[in-house]
Amino acid sequence: MKRIAKQPNKKAAFTIIELLTVMSIIIILMGLLAPVTNRVRVYARRVSQKNQFHSINVALELFRAEFDGYPDSGALDGSTPAGGVSYCGAMKLAEAMVGQDFLGFHPDSRFRADGTDGSRNQLYYCTPPPPPPLDNLKARKEHYLPLEQANAYKLEDLYKPSNLGPFIAIKDRVVLCDVYKRVMNINTGKKVGMPILYYEANTSNTAHDMANPDNLQNIYDYKDNQALVGLGKPWNPPPTGPHHTLYSDQTKFYTSTWNEKVSAIARPYRADSFILISAGFDGEYGTPDDVFNFEEH
Repeated sequence: MKRIAKQPNKKAAFTIIELLTVMSIIIILMGLLAPVTNRVRVYARRVSQKNQFHSINVALELFRAEFDGYPDSGALDGSTPAGGVSYCGAMKLAEAMVGQDFLGFHPDSRFRADGTDGSRNQLYYCTPPPPPPLDNLKARKEHYLPLEQANAYKLEDLYKPSNLGPFIAIKDRVVLCDVYKRVMNINTGKKVGMPILYYEANTSNTAHDMANPDNLQNIYDYKDNQALVGLGKPWNPPPTGPHHTLYSDQTKFYTSTWNEKVSAIARPYRADSFILISAGFDGEYGTPDDVFNFEEH
């Protein structure tokens, strides 16, 4: 009888060429999908930022209805004969929304860095003790922007003392931060956003001079937040790191906020109210990914 030869028990396996082919296909697919995924992430964050701006817009309208005007955004507070100390638009926005000490806005405020009403009356208690007296707390307004939604942080949470420049004496003052988590909170280690810049319109002016930022007739004044922008990026501040584009080129503020739909004369968006600016995904003010409160979704 003829014997049947035993077939060797070989296991099926991929050849090296097949493996390389599969790996190449996977790499190509990853290369194609990565930019799409990143664009989706950037778009989603931008929508989130505009939603935050919408909440601030609503809160500022509530403030205006109660006080017959929007919060001041001037870079100085007039507390000294020499012209005042640096207390910029971003800080005044935060004071209006949550108060200098997170306890709500005081109706007697004159938006002063020292937290007084311009006299000897202390309105805010940023460095306890002592705690605010009961009559002070009773006078406070409810937060126009709910504290848990405000993204409010002290300057000293975002910038190192060596980088606070003109704000070192008021390092415990508050700013509202955007939704882009680019900054490490110095005190907690958590990632938070960059300060939201706030500019109030001077409705008695008529210009939007994109060639001359220092035109005294400009409806908006870039200087309202220039000192804050001059601090640079908290993770890489000047002089070792680069300045924000918005700081180096003041015309950028006016070209970015120019309403191109108005052709007769140069006019800004929201010429009768206020402008909010987020530094966007890259954390740098003055670049194309900045987010404004006048943009549509």
